[in-house]
Amino acid sequence: MSTEPSKSYPATAPLTSSTRLSPETISAMPVQERMVKLNWIGNMWRSDGGTPYLAADFIGRLGRSVLLVDVREAEELTGPQGHIPGSQWLTLERLLELPERHPGGTPVVLISRNGGARAAEAARVLECAGMGYVAVMDGGVMAWKKLGFATVRDEAVLTRVPAAAPSPVPADSPAGPLTRAQIEAHIGDPHSVRWVKMAALLLHGKSSCVDGRDDHGVIGTPGGDAGEFMLALTSIERSTGEPFPVECMEEVLRAYLDTFGHFYIHSDTSAGNNLIRSMRGDPRIAPHLPPVTSTPQDWRRYMSGPPEELWDLIAGHMATPGNLGCGHLRLMMQHPARYMVRAELLAAFLRTYLRMRWGGAHELEYVTLGGGHQEGAVVNIRLERGVWPFTRVPLISPACGATQMFVNHPQVSDFTREQVARFFTTHPDFLPVGEEHFGVLYKDMRRVAAAQLGATLSALASGLPIFDVVFHNEREFTVSEVGVVPTTDA
Repeated sequence: MSTEPSKSYPATAPLTSSTRLSPETISAMPVQERMVKLNWIGNMWRSDGGTPYLAADFIGRLGRSVLLVDVREAEELTGPQGHIPGSQWLTLERLLELPERHPGGTPVVLISRNGGARAAEAARVLECAGMGYVAVMDGGVMAWKKLGFATVRDEAVLTRVPAAAPSPVPADSPAGPLTRAQIEAHIGDPHSVRWVKMAALLLHGKSSCVDGRDDHGVIGTPGGDAGEFMLALTSIERSTGEPFPVECMEEVLRAYLDTFGHFYIHSDTSAGNNLIRSMRGDPRIAPHLPPVTSTPQDWRRYMSGPPEELWDLIAGHMATPGNLGCGHLRLMMQHPARYMVRAELLAAFLRTYLRMRWGGAHELEYVTLGGGHQEGAVVNIRLERGVWPFTRVPLISPACGATQMFVNHPQVSDFTREQVARFFTTHPDFLPVGEEHFGVLYKDMRRVAAAQLGATLSALASGLPIFDVVFHNEREFTVSEVGVVPTTDA
């Protein structure tokens, strides 16, 4: 096994858990910053030696509020492995420049060849210097590339003056329509875009919702993976004229996970607070809930695995529109006819999803987004040459300055829908569809997807400008304003 060279470096202070911010301090943060740090805490782990780690796939989706710091030697950053776009270069000898330029609460990801001794030493130095959110990329650049993420070999990284990490968007920032110039500046910022191979995305990635409040770089589609799964089930019913057998829901979802990996659904802090109030008002559940003095971390731990005897009761509360933070799924629940969805099918899916997640299916992600909607545009991300398994596709950060944007990847979603249609039509053992249904199913999925996207955007993005961003390659793109989201009575 290869190892990295280790360099000794004196500690400036004893390493203790007190270098991390307290739960009370986290609770007092603006909601966007709080969500970034809660996600950080929830995904970080420590080795037996105390080194903090984050997975490369999680880091690949991190937004602009996080510093990526590469601690390798100069020739490594411009050599065969390259470096991550948007990362800064600081060798161990210069590492203490970071706490001089950045507050102690700045999240810092340390990158080396394989996440070995150099990065671990850098993490120790920064934690001893009082930085409370430090983590090593597990597996380093090698893991990053194995997951299909892109690197560059631009020598400018060696002379670039390190810049401060952009601050998270304040909760009370004014929203307003975005301009083409603002979107061009945002997309042109390497902190805002990560590139990943389409084949790797199918194996390791996830589709997030078009919701602009996500603090990560995203592949966006209405409702994320949950929206796409419900789209497929709806079109199966429409194509066969038969109701989906809800008693097979868990079997189908497990097979889907085995094939496509991670699965995303999101809520938000407002819906989460509604959920807590709803459960506290239920005498069957209230005695078993965390105390009223509980922190957001306490609630995250509780909701990641509540008592099994309460699963059905809690799932019932979570599947109530006011307690569901995903606007696409909530609107689907409130207007099933407009979304061409059978309400009983959606309810069965949500119950099954939650029971499986609580039962240990950790691929089923439940992400809580912070703050209210402040989107200033709908942005469609396209690739000039189309999408193929070998194509690299861009993950885009929805945080555009003090505003947000709905991020939609129509080509990536369409490519994925074709694979999903193939999946379902090759599993006739538990579904009323076979290979002969593929053409009809795929065509109907595209038709229903367009109608559902229009319904969701008209409700959440009424009157906002629509932009197409067309990437000619990984460096060149054009931005065009192509219309305005229509207003409806939804």
